[in-house]
Amino acid sequence: LQGKVAGLSLQVSSGQPGANPQIFIRGGASTSPEGDSPLFIVDGIVGNMRNISDINSDDIESMQVLKDAASTAIYGARAANGVIIIKTKSGKQNAKPSITFKYTSGLERQGSEYDFTSARDYIYISRLNTQKFNTSNPGQFLNNGTYGMSTGNARNTKNTLEFLDTYITNYGKDYVSNLIDNEGWTTMVDPVTNRNLIFKETNYQNETFQNALRNEYDVNISGGTEKSTYYISLGHLNQQGIVAGTDYKNYSFLINGTYKLSDSWELNTNINYVLRQSNGIGNIQNVLSRSVTMPFTYRSTYENGLPAPGEGVTSFRNRQHEIYYRDQYSDNKVYRSTFNLGATWKMAPGLTFKPAVYWFTTEGISNAFEAFNEVNINRNASAEHSFIRQAQVDGVFNYVKDFGSKHHTSSILGASYINNYNYNIGTSGYGAPTDNIRTVNATSVLTQRGTTTIDADIIMSAFARVNYDYDRKYLFTASLRQDGSSKFSEENKWALFPGVSAGWNMHNEEFFKPLSKYVSTFKLRSSWGQAGQNELSIFDTQGQYAIGNNYLGEVGILNTRLANRNLIWETTTSFDVGTDIGLFKDRVTLLIDYYNKRTSDRIFNKPLDATSGFSSIVSNFGTIQSAGFDFEIAAKAIKTKNFSWDVNLTLSFNKSIVIDLPDNGELKNRIGGNIVFDKNLNDYVKVGGTAEGERYGGRWAYNMIGVYATDADAANAPKDVEANNRVKKGGDAIWEDVDGNGIIDSRDMVFMGYIRPDRTGGMVNTFSYKNLSMRVVADFAVGHVIDNSFKGRSLGSARNNNMTLSDVMSGNIWNNQGDIATIPKYTVQSDADYNYRNHLRSSNGLASSSGYITANSLYHSKGDFLALREVSLSYRLQANFLKKAHISAVNLYAGVYNIGYLTKYDGLMPEIFTGNDQGSYPRPRQYNFGA
Repeated sequence: LQGKVAGLSLQVSSGQPGANPQIFIRGGASTSPEGDSPLFIVDGIVGNMRNISDINSDDIESMQVLKDAASTAIYGARAANGVIIIKTKSGKQNAKPSITFKYTSGLERQGSEYDFTSARDYIYISRLNTQKFNTSNPGQFLNNGTYGMSTGNARNTKNTLEFLDTYITNYGKDYVSNLIDNEGWTTMVDPVTNRNLIFKETNYQNETFQNALRNEYDVNISGGTEKSTYYISLGHLNQQGIVAGTDYKNYSFLINGTYKLSDSWELNTNINYVLRQSNGIGNIQNVLSRSVTMPFTYRSTYENGLPAPGEGVTSFRNRQHEIYYRDQYSDNKVYRSTFNLGATWKMAPGLTFKPAVYWFTTEGISNAFEAFNEVNINRNASAEHSFIRQAQVDGVFNYVKDFGSKHHTSSILGASYINNYNYNIGTSGYGAPTDNIRTVNATSVLTQRGTTTIDADIIMSAFARVNYDYDRKYLFTASLRQDGSSKFSEENKWALFPGVSAGWNMHNEEFFKPLSKYVSTFKLRSSWGQAGQNELSIFDTQGQYAIGNNYLGEVGILNTRLANRNLIWETTTSFDVGTDIGLFKDRVTLLIDYYNKRTSDRIFNKPLDATSGFSSIVSNFGTIQSAGFDFEIAAKAIKTKNFSWDVNLTLSFNKSIVIDLPDNGELKNRIGGNIVFDKNLNDYVKVGGTAEGERYGGRWAYNMIGVYATDADAANAPKDVEANNRVKKGGDAIWEDVDGNGIIDSRDMVFMGYIRPDRTGGMVNTFSYKNLSMRVVADFAVGHVIDNSFKGRSLGSARNNNMTLSDVMSGNIWNNQGDIATIPKYTVQSDADYNYRNHLRSSNGLASSSGYITANSLYHSKGDFLALREVSLSYRLQANFLKKAHISAVNLYAGVYNIGYLTKYDGLMPEIFTGNDQGSYPRPRQYNFGA
């Protein structure tokens, strides 16, 4: 899908195997990415697709993306963000049995790497700068063995750095010689004492990431008789992750079949089963933001071969240690099954009735156990079991009738019933007496008592649609759907969602015939419609209570969620106008669309005053508008007997703004945000948060305009409130005093950009020469900004113990009085903890709220990118010797995927749409081949 459908943005912000991408159609309709997912309909089952990775792509026959108001209105509930209809393969009537086997093997690896220094450079610059800048107590960092650049480490401790003569004195010359000659240890001169140091380098980026194997097997058999068709498939994917200790397995089974009972009755059935298994995930964010940055002087394993703990804190900054102990038993399985049975009854000429029943379940089972080890003696264990069931019954009448030769009609009338049931139970504890019993029942202390949650809801719908065209020239459609959801209170359960559209095939007009030689298709179309959203919990209208902890032997019940019985359906009203143009007998086709969507009565967490005892209540408030243009171009650029070149281009522009918010006394009824100084207005204004007339997702930061070259230059620096008014010196950052009051505070923050792109698109090129074909796919996104907090935390020495990036050895960073630099000094001491605040600032509600941030313009950059997504070759082999073996053809293929980015962003991956890159699981580069 990525880059192939105008208006559809597929954002894969994690390369973890089995990760679920976020899909947006025309910008979505909310301020929350989770609320912008389109409605999936897979083989008639509505909304059961929690993870698109559950579908075996080899089973997909067609995918249809519905974007405009008229086409989505008939689906009513949950169709406000668009609809994606997926149909799986089926057999063909009177076809001989056909067996297809497909095997794909691949290698995945890290596409780009963090530019860390060597351990030697890390030791050199860290110890030297500790002596220069940490004047209060440099020995705390240099000698006590606490940090990666500290000496004072005995044999077989977590840190390998020590003075060479100390090692020889304590352990003997032979032992030290063996370390140097056979164990990979090395020596260097200490820039502080001029004594020799000894250490072993372990690149923890290399320890964390790995080359990963991927194997995929698919086999299917299909065929049919005069009365029946069948399609049966089996699939298996075994995929390692490029982060060591992560992997993903998927098993799938599918049966599609039809049987003709008589001339008027036909049955159809679909059975699908998927098992998804992931192991060793742990806290992946800690791995990618901490384990990777562990100083390269820390040992990987002890002399007995067991993994060393890394920094030695319970957050585990050593992936090998985490795999060995924390993920010694980590089992996560999801079982997904689907069954449907339907029929087609030809009641009369042109009239059919299609009843169908669907049964869908998802069961998730997760068990984890952490073995006893030196930094975690608790033997933590946890277990969780979830069950989701959806029962669906549909009945649809279809009627097709022509009146004369020019009047053509078709209509549908139907009803649907969906019953959802969700069950979840979880518990956790610690204190098991042994590693051999890895279940919660062996623990002595429960950290979470067995907690069960059950909720159920029902959606009932009735719908109708009428299509009419006159002489294939003038097209009209009208639809109406009524949905009722038990999530709402009795008086608000039901809502109506209408839709209308009109089209004009101008190319069928007599006056257009002189142009038909050049313009083969020219269609104008427009539509208007409404669709709904009921993405809320039943507890949002009914309230929720939970059992609290024991107090003096008693158990209390606590109100944990406020009820709002006034909640109503969120409604998106859409208007579309567009044209379809075909040139030169449709050798070139062009689609142009303008759309305008308004989502009213938005379901959102409304902030409450702290005196209420609750932080928020789910409410209907606000209106959001999403408008833009979609362009699609498809061309057969070259078409000869043996060679062809097909090209498809997509381009989308989208802008979402807040139209209306409840009156709250603030300018623009702003919710959240804070005050900054606006130089254009020469006044203080409130920005950020959510406000009428503004886009969502704006980010602000302190504007770093340089680095003080000398102490004298810094003598008259403004007071820095963020740095606790610390006296500025050479090498400190120069912050723009936007309001000119001699104080640097959050009111001096300036606008950086928005976190979501407003222009996306892609290009697919297909070249064919006889039986050889080649595909080249690229896509792009423009208009989003990223805070590279991973880089900021490294150069700011967060937690006093991050591995250094190569910037610290470059000419761009300040080291000595008089240096003209673009990067403030590297202080070794934590930039935040010790109030230097040259790299890491506070957000004050105006920067990304997720995880660690820098709020520093130095680390903000445009995330614009052009991604080369695929270059692949395939060759179709058809030879006589294959036919003798009853093989009709063999298709051989090879390709490289996620090849790289053309971007100015200096992180691993510019596909970050949260505004903050604190260390993400990068999309791996894939090398695949198969047949």
